[in-house]
Amino acid sequence: MFIVAVRLRFPIVLYCRLLSPTERVICARRPARGPGLRLSFRAMKPLRSLTQLTLLVVFLVLTTTSARALYVGEAVLAPDEAVGGASLLRALDEVLIRLTGRVDESPVAMLGLTPADARALTQSQQRVRVERLDSGGARVEELRLRAEFYPPAVDELLARQQLPRLGQQRPAILLWVALDDEQGPRLADASMLEPEIAEQGRRFGLDVVLPLGDAMDMALVQLADIRGGFIDIAEAGADRYGAGVVAMADLRKGEDGWDGRWLWRIDGRDLGLQVQGDSALNLIEPGLRAMLASLAERYATLSLSGDPSRRRVQVAGIVDAVQYAEVLRLFDQLGPVASYRVLAASGREISFEVELASDGLEDAIALSRVLVIEHRAADGTLHLRLGR
Repeated sequence: MFIVAVRLRFPIVLYCRLLSPTERVICARRPARGPGLRLSFRAMKPLRSLTQLTLLVVFLVLTTTSARALYVGEAVLAPDEAVGGASLLRALDEVLIRLTGRVDESPVAMLGLTPADARALTQSQQRVRVERLDSGGARVEELRLRAEFYPPAVDELLARQQLPRLGQQRPAILLWVALDDEQGPRLADASMLEPEIAEQGRRFGLDVVLPLGDAMDMALVQLADIRGGFIDIAEAGADRYGAGVVAMADLRKGEDGWDGRWLWRIDGRDLGLQVQGDSALNLIEPGLRAMLASLAERYATLSLSGDPSRRRVQVAGIVDAVQYAEVLRLFDQLGPVASYRVLAASGREISFEVELASDGLEDAIALSRVLVIEHRAADGTLHLRLGR
């Protein structure tokens, strides 16, 4: 028998005990600060090798890092600017916009937050140099403050202010881009726009996927479909990329600059935006900004007040410890879930009781693409199964 202790970046520690190569692994994650184990393990199908253990550890590391990225903000610094309260507030503003979807105002200003408030929320900070493209497509280097804020404290701030929060469960966006300039209309070259799309996706907490543009894609979607905004046609390819939202951007160069038309569909609702700019790159930020606002309008939830609300959830199809850990990881990250406990385990089914911090549980589960809602029982129990 030996113990594997893997310290993830604060505040999660993963402990695994391998009883033998042919027996089960017992794993738990708990806050590095605070009492007791939050998550417990019950017997599942044994892990058969150290390879499975390694995959389990890597899986939990990656998903924890992804969750914490929403709480990391950046602020551009002037070459001679010292890191101070003003830059820290700008970094915090980026995080709060990402979490609330309030893109037309500064949440920091609206809440009247001070540098002292920002420092109280700060977990770590550093100066970094980041390469990006300017509006003309040239590579430039920026000096930035990168600050990580403590997620529970930020969430508590938003709850106190009764601000709806958009959780980690956000649909991936499959973005088709058509470009029309001196070279004529064509599917946009990913190498030209991808750095700016990645940067704005980071700013707004959006997972934006660009299609490969291979034969399989082009058999479904033609250039004329993108320019015409025929989202129905493009939706057929969303599953290939694991996307929950399909978007199209038609960017055209005219005599007086660039014009862009953005169209996207969220939960069956079609939305759009017309934008103008000096370059094609300048049209990316307003489109993704508007999509964040649309996602928050649809999926952001308010914290519940009063007595805790509890709900029973039954999950079927769990056959081994890796799948069990995946379900626990999901419950740990679902914004509406304040806490949970295992009630019973039988065969391949596990029953949980979840205490809700906000509404929107079923939306969050559907967005995760990990679990599928099968039905809702008369007693309120939500029956789920693994989606893969």
